[in-house]
Amino acid sequence: MFVKQVSVFLENKAGRLGNITALLKAEKIDIRAFSIADTTEFGILRLIVKEPQRAVDVLRNADMTAQLNEVIVAVMPDKIGSLDEVVKPICDAGIDIKYLYSFIGEKEATGRVAIFTDDMNGSYEILKKQGIELSTQDEI
Repeated sequence: MFVKQVSVFLENKAGRLGNITALLKAEKIDIRAFSIADTTEFGILRLIVKEPQRAVDVLRNADMTAQLNEVIVAVMPDKIGSLDEVVKPICDAGIDIKYLYSFIGEKEATGRVAIFTDDMNGSYEILKKQGIELSTQDEI
């Protein structure tokens, strides 16, 4: 139903992101999507990976603050209005989208958007009812 996302809190200092990517590369953890939001002092790196629990364990063993949470991953065809078809029903239901980020899926000519809302179950059901294709963890 939902897809596991790894969130990593890191200091906003040169080399921190490179430490994480090098570590995941060394452990052969496949990064499928990523987003980073920052302030002057810290950042939050959000990752969708093939092995989310192992990624969290690897990062924590390297003294990094990492946690698992869940997002909805909606599949979008490459056409005008696809994002609106995903976002509008959630917004129309009065659900607050906290963040989202897009990435390319493994299927030909499809994009994907990872969505975190203040009502994940409600959002999932709304998208499902709208006929929006939703990805599972295994499809990432």
